[in-house]
Amino acid sequence: MASEASARHRRWIIRGIAATVLLGCIALIGLAAFPFGLFKDAIAGRIGSALGTQVSIGSIERREWLSFTPTIVLRDIAVKQPAWAGKGDMVHARTIEARLPILPLLVGRGPQPEGFVAHGLTVALVRDAKGRANWQGQDKADDARDDAGTGLERLTIPDGRITVRDDKRSLNLAGSFVSDARGLRVDAAGKFHEAPARMTLRGGRIADLPPEAPYPLRLELRSPLLNLAASGQSRGALNLKAMTLDIHATAPNLKYLDDVIEAGLFGTRAIDLKARVRHTGRDWHIERMTGSIGRSKLVAKADVLKREGRTKIDADIHFSAFDFDDLSDAEGKARAATIEARIGPRVLPGTRINLAKVGPTDGVIRFRADRLLLEGSAFRSLSGVIRLDGKLLTLDDVVAGMSSGRMSGKVSIDQRGGAAYPILALDLAFQDGRLETLMGSRDATGPLRGRVVLKGAGDTIREALARADGRAGLLVRGGTVKRTFAAVLGQDLGKAIGAVLRDKEAEVPLRCLAIGFAARDGVLTPSPFLVETGISVGQGQGRLSLADERIALSIKGRSRDPSPLRLADPIQVGGTFSAPSLSAAGKPPGSKVGAGSVLSALGKSVGRALGLGKDRAPADAAIPAALDCDRLGRQIL
Repeated sequence: MASEASARHRRWIIRGIAATVLLGCIALIGLAAFPFGLFKDAIAGRIGSALGTQVSIGSIERREWLSFTPTIVLRDIAVKQPAWAGKGDMVHARTIEARLPILPLLVGRGPQPEGFVAHGLTVALVRDAKGRANWQGQDKADDARDDAGTGLERLTIPDGRITVRDDKRSLNLAGSFVSDARGLRVDAAGKFHEAPARMTLRGGRIADLPPEAPYPLRLELRSPLLNLAASGQSRGALNLKAMTLDIHATAPNLKYLDDVIEAGLFGTRAIDLKARVRHTGRDWHIERMTGSIGRSKLVAKADVLKREGRTKIDADIHFSAFDFDDLSDAEGKARAATIEARIGPRVLPGTRINLAKVGPTDGVIRFRADRLLLEGSAFRSLSGVIRLDGKLLTLDDVVAGMSSGRMSGKVSIDQRGGAAYPILALDLAFQDGRLETLMGSRDATGPLRGRVVLKGAGDTIREALARADGRAGLLVRGGTVKRTFAAVLGQDLGKAIGAVLRDKEAEVPLRCLAIGFAARDGVLTPSPFLVETGISVGQGQGRLSLADERIALSIKGRSRDPSPLRLADPIQVGGTFSAPSLSAAGKPPGSKVGAGSVLSALGKSVGRALGLGKDRAPADAAIPAALDCDRLGRQIL
């Protein structure tokens, strides 16, 4: 009895296993013979949902009756343009044949066709000025590691047509799109910024190509505004998420290249750049870039990463020679010339610093310029680190080499919180300099130190400084000055005449030159302005305007051993930052010095010495007899 029950139990187990295997085989056969045509509308709806538009399919059939990788034939396929892109179809084809593995669908990987054959294919790509593109479909979360390829093993398009209307790039093209035994070929012509343009794309043959095999690519865009050539390979056919390219671009302006690569660059002089780049998922890696922008020669590398909806940049740029003018195109120069014609020559730069249009971008850019191409400037080299955190840009570790000394410090531009105007903050120190180098002559010499601490709001550097508060200072100690100048500083006409008659090149010590300015709403007032030589002490007062760059200073002094004959009028400094002028014999700053003005000054001084005339002698009590240069240095620096 027990053995009979055991035998029945074994038979039931065997029957259960057999039934399970049978059901499995039936299920596999069902999958292998899945009737795609019955689900035509559902398939069209799913594709349309992914693309954000309507899709219609005339019919669907399968070539092989029983296969886990059947060839699906779709007829009369139409993918409508999204409503914002206008009327017509984004994609239309008479027939599309696709080899579609079924098993990946069971694990939720989605359809991954291994090959396509398309007849009567037309593709119309559209992107508006805001960057919305019909080929992007519905928004998806960033995946920086997604570099999976198309999986295409076979692509045949004997008679395709393609049009591109990209308003953001100002690019409109139309042409042929063919993939056959000779390889992939796209030939299109049209306009780029209203200039004639022609684009060609060449790729290898896509037939029985392993999914991860290297696939050669070459793209060229030719136009009077941009010549761009890119050649390299992708990992798998047309896998734009995993490719390495060598790029060469020439253009009369960098902004035309930016229309294509969309890196947020600005207008410049003519460019000639070469680079090796890698694209991995959503990230770009510029392994090496060389070339020129105008006269500026550069070598650079950078990583541009996409993370959580933000762009993150890490770059190094080295200029062997750099000209600031190369960062301004003809349009920018014309605007600057118009402004200069209206307000006159300016020293403070009108460089735009508004960050309102800066997107969700963070980054660190380390830069170095070995030689600055600036005519008539004391600046020789420049280096620093640019850090961008959204609407906050800081320039740290600034070191500017000069013909004498160096400048170092920090600059920041802050437009966070939706501010209408960015706030510019400067904290720059100058050290190891020489006064004679700054002046361009040896009439006065000595070691020079300085500091500028200013903060103001404005769209440009010039506008921000025109509203700036803060301070600035300059200190010289232990130098020399021409005895004639020292006598004039002390308003001692007798000593000045004597110095000229005896030895006009004679020097006296320049014990201290301490000039500090307090800045309020773009106006600098001396606080203090003091100078001490071996024979005189002087004090300045007045103002400098950063808004209109005008100077209005007067300097009066006293002699240590005054002669009876004194200058009646203080020294006047006027004019502008770009063209300062000095008074002569009581005349307004910039007046021509002649025999009449000298005789007038001599007569006024003699009259004052004899007690004649209405003017009283200048008071000396406010001018200190000697300066504490150490204390003044701590105060202004």
